[in-house]
Amino acid sequence: MPEHMGPALIDPQGGRHELTRRQYELIVSMTAGLGLDIARAADAATDAIVSTGQAAEILGVSRRTVTRMLDRGELPGIRLGPNHHRSVRLVDVLAFRDRGGMKVSGQTA
Repeated sequence: MPEHMGPALIDPQGGRHELTRRQYELIVSMTAGLGLDIARAADAATDAIVSTGQAAEILGVSRRTVTRMLDRGELPGIRLGPNHHRSVRLVDVLAFRDRGGMKVSGQTA
Protein backbone atom coordinates (compact mmCIF):
# COMPACT_ATOMS: atom_id res chain seq x y z
CA MET A 1 0.00 0.00 0.00
CA PRO A 2 1.48 3.41 -0.91
CA GLU A 3 2.50 5.66 1.96
CA HIS A 4 0.43 8.57 0.63
CA MET A 5 -2.93 7.73 -0.84
CA GLY A 6 -5.02 10.39 -2.57
CA PRO A 7 -8.46 11.62 -1.52
CA ALA A 8 -11.19 9.00 -1.30
CA LEU A 9 -14.63 8.29 0.10
CA ILE A 10 -14.97 5.35 2.46
CA ASP A 11 -18.33 3.61 2.34
CA PRO A 12 -20.00 2.06 5.43
CA GLN A 13 -18.57 -1.35 4.53
CA GLY A 14 -15.04 0.07 4.48
CA GLY A 15 -14.71 0.16 0.70
CA ARG A 16 -12.44 2.90 -0.62
CA HIS A 17 -13.61 4.99 -3.59
CA GLU A 18 -10.81 7.10 -5.06
CA LEU A 19 -11.57 10.73 -5.89
CA THR A 20 -9.91 13.09 -8.30
CA ARG A 21 -8.62 16.33 -6.85
CA ARG A 22 -11.56 18.12 -8.55
CA GLN A 23 -14.11 15.76 -6.97
CA TYR A 24 -12.49 16.23 -3.56
CA GLU A 25 -12.57 20.05 -3.85
CA LEU A 26 -16.21 19.91 -4.95
CA ILE A 27 -17.18 17.82 -1.90
CA VAL A 28 -15.29 20.16 0.45
CA SER A 29 -17.00 23.12 -1.19
CA MET A 30 -20.45 21.52 -0.85
CA THR A 31 -19.96 20.75 2.85
CA ALA A 32 -18.86 24.34 3.44
CA GLY A 33 -22.07 25.44 1.71
CA LEU A 34 -24.01 23.36 4.24
CA GLY A 35 -22.33 25.25 7.06
CA LEU A 36 -19.97 22.47 8.07
CA ASP A 37 -16.32 23.35 8.60
CA ILE A 38 -14.72 20.06 7.58
CA ALA A 39 -11.09 19.73 8.60
CA ARG A 40 -8.82 18.81 5.68
CA ALA A 41 -6.87 16.34 7.78
CA ALA A 42 -6.02 12.80 6.76
CA ASP A 43 -8.90 11.50 8.86
CA ALA A 44 -11.52 14.21 8.32
CA ALA A 45 -14.31 12.00 9.70
CA THR A 46 -12.91 12.18 13.22
CA ASP A 47 -11.19 15.57 12.90
CA ALA A 48 -14.16 17.62 11.65
CA ILE A 49 -14.81 20.49 14.04
CA VAL A 50 -17.97 22.58 14.19
CA SER A 51 -18.78 25.77 16.07
CA THR A 52 -21.38 25.91 18.83
CA GLY A 53 -23.70 27.62 16.33
CA GLN A 54 -23.26 24.82 13.81
CA ALA A 55 -23.79 22.22 16.54
CA ALA A 56 -26.96 24.05 17.56
CA GLU A 57 -28.25 23.93 14.00
CA ILE A 58 -27.58 20.19 13.74
CA LEU A 59 -29.31 19.55 17.08
CA GLY A 60 -32.20 21.95 16.44
CA VAL A 61 -31.51 24.07 19.53
CA SER A 62 -30.05 27.51 20.25
CA ARG A 63 -26.33 28.23 20.47
CA ARG A 64 -26.83 29.13 24.13
CA THR A 65 -28.37 25.68 24.75
CA VAL A 66 -25.27 24.05 23.25
CA THR A 67 -23.08 26.23 25.50
CA ARG A 68 -25.06 25.09 28.54
CA MET A 69 -24.73 21.46 27.45
CA LEU A 70 -20.96 21.95 27.26
CA ASP A 71 -20.95 23.56 30.73
CA ARG A 72 -22.88 20.60 32.19
CA GLY A 73 -20.63 18.06 30.45
CA GLU A 74 -23.50 16.60 28.41
CA LEU A 75 -21.54 17.26 25.23
CA PRO A 76 -17.72 17.16 25.08
CA GLY A 77 -16.20 20.33 23.71
CA ILE A 78 -12.86 21.87 22.93
CA ARG A 79 -11.47 25.39 22.85
CA LEU A 80 -9.65 26.54 19.74
CA GLY A 81 -7.81 29.61 18.55
CA PRO A 82 -6.30 32.58 20.35
CA ASN A 83 -9.69 33.58 21.78
CA HIS A 84 -10.39 30.01 22.95
CA HIS A 85 -13.78 29.87 21.22
CA ARG A 86 -15.71 26.72 22.01
CA SER A 87 -15.99 24.10 19.32
CA VAL A 88 -17.33 20.57 19.16
CA ARG A 89 -16.22 17.51 17.20
CA LEU A 90 -18.84 16.73 14.57
CA VAL A 91 -18.81 13.05 15.53
CA ASP A 92 -19.70 13.99 19.13
CA VAL A 93 -22.63 16.17 17.99
CA LEU A 94 -23.97 13.45 15.69
CA ALA A 95 -23.56 10.76 18.35
CA PHE A 96 -25.41 12.91 20.90
CA ARG A 97 -28.23 13.50 18.42
CA ASP A 98 -28.42 9.84 17.39
CA ARG A 99 -28.65 8.52 20.93
CA GLY A 100 -31.60 10.83 21.60
CA GLY A 101 -29.81 13.13 24.01
CA MET A 102 -32.10 16.08 23.32
CA LYS A 103 -34.73 17.05 25.86
CA VAL A 104 -38.13 18.34 24.83
CA SER A 105 -40.32 20.03 27.46
CA GLY A 106 -38.25 18.51 30.24
CA GLN A 107 -38.57 15.00 28.80
CA THR A 108 -35.80 13.02 27.13
CA ALA A 109 -36.56 12.72 23.41
